[in-house]
Amino acid sequence: MTALRAEVRKLLTTQVWFWTALLALGLTLLVTCLTSALVDPDDGGRPLEAVLNAATSFGYVVSAVLGVIGITGEYRHLTATPTFLSVPRRGTVIGAKLALYLLAGLVLGVLCIGVATGIAAPWMSARGIEVDLGAESTVRIIVGGIITVAIFGIIGVGVGALLRNQVAAVVGIIVYLFLIEGILSAIPKVQEAYPYLPGGAASALISTDDPNVQSPTELLEPWQGGVLLLAYGLGFALLGSLLTVRRDVT
Repeated sequence: MTALRAEVRKLLTTQVWFWTALLALGLTLLVTCLTSALVDPDDGGRPLEAVLNAATSFGYVVSAVLGVIGITGEYRHLTATPTFLSVPRRGTVIGAKLALYLLAGLVLGVLCIGVATGIAAPWMSARGIEVDLGAESTVRIIVGGIITVAIFGIIGVGVGALLRNQVAAVVGIIVYLFLIEGILSAIPKVQEAYPYLPGGAASALISTDDPNVQSPTELLEPWQGGVLLLAYGLGFALLGSLLTVRRDVT
């Protein structure tokens, strides 16, 4: 608990968490307002689910980046040595960071999904668009979205522990999620592997059964996607923890 309290103090004494959360919420708000205002009530489909998917995407990218910064900042600002000296078991420090950024991701997911739902649902209803917050697919996307954002916090810590270089880790995660996976999902010969990648697993968790939305390939079941995404997070964390224990701090 001492290590966890120390990590909480580190997170809250800087403004990184505030600006990253504000970025995710700002992008969510922008997409929510644009979609709610411009979607045609006669087009059919489920625009609320599209908004929730966008909110989740912004949330999990920011959650991963926050997790990366949480551990690579130790090396960037030369605080790794006193941190590991104060808690001799390095694995304990990594465990505390994993717990903290899982919780931070959970809070961020609730905020992003809450903003998207709280604004889009009444706005779309007022414009005559059918909105059913109790629908099975909507509930699945809300719950799955929050879980996805939380797990990416763990993934961020794991990737940061592996690379240690803050810029490389942050840029690598953003490029991978926004560019590389999109390219891979569009290549016919490797399309079938997409559902087993982190982005594919996340897509399974927040998939919609809207017939107007077509996935490039068949996704896993939501529970399978959740288990796979959690396995990625724990796998990165385990590798990062093992390397952190074995490598020199400086």
